[in-house]
Amino acid sequence: VAGIPAIVVTALVDVGAGAALAVGMIPALVVGVPHARRSRLVIVAAGPVLGVPIILGSAVAPFPVLAVAVMAVLPVLAVWSAPALRRPRLSMLLTIMAPPLIGVGLSSDGVAVGLRITGLFLLGGLAAFVVAVVIPERLVPDGPGGGPGPRVPGMQYGLLVGVVGAITAGIGFASGFDHVGWACAAALLVMRPDPDLQLWRTAGRFVSVVTGGAAAVVLVDHAPAWSLAIVVGVVLAAAAGTRGSRWYILPTFTTFLVILMLGAATTGTAPGRFGERVGETLLGLAVAAVVGVGVPLLRRRLHPDSTDVE
Repeated sequence: VAGIPAIVVTALVDVGAGAALAVGMIPALVVGVPHARRSRLVIVAAGPVLGVPIILGSAVAPFPVLAVAVMAVLPVLAVWSAPALRRPRLSMLLTIMAPPLIGVGLSSDGVAVGLRITGLFLLGGLAAFVVAVVIPERLVPDGPGGGPGPRVPGMQYGLLVGVVGAITAGIGFASGFDHVGWACAAALLVMRPDPDLQLWRTAGRFVSVVTGGAAAVVLVDHAPAWSLAIVVGVVLAAAAGTRGSRWYILPTFTTFLVILMLGAATTGTAPGRFGERVGETLLGLAVAAVVGVGVPLLRRRLHPDSTDVE
């Protein structure tokens, strides 16, 4: 139901605008509906919270050296400041989510684009909130009880994330990629302190990007707007259904919407955008695997008695 505005815009106004609005709804849909009505404002807050790092990325994007430095330093600062913040969840957000979102912002052509993306997140959150707030509490199951906060990764992990972010952003700027942030975001979204989990997310992201992108290429230039609107609705429902899943398949739906959004602007460009997305995703995943998995494994082999926390 929350996806109805995006469906209507796609069918009756413009496919690209509808896909863009659908992208803006993803954060709110993934957050889900809290049991208590007073807690449902988090659905609206999710957009601006996730948008701030994107705005930061778009602000530094015109200055490659500064952008690379930000990508290198921010994860280290997040880990270093964790004890002082005394907010493990905030520290985890800064370490795990902020770097890839800044990477997303590096693809922007200035702060105005970052603000537009954040605005789409806000509109999507408002649309989802309007639906969520009328759902009776009795129909929404209670979430899990409060427990200890998440364990913040150690300095080694912060350094590795910073290295991966700097390398992928640097390659993107040096190579003149149209979307500098695609490789950077792909790499940092799969990075995790646990190498096995990272490899699992790496495989999931690659398969998801190829699947979602290929579907968009097939449909964008040939399917009528009304059928694309139906697909957008299905994609939003499926994206919401990934919440809590152990399968990393959300990129299937975000990639579909991004390629649809970009390809709808100019006929015949979707295959090229798909190639860019897959190629830069592969680059990011490769850098993340070498640094995020290879370096810790090599370190353990050289120093088997090390007790440094990742």
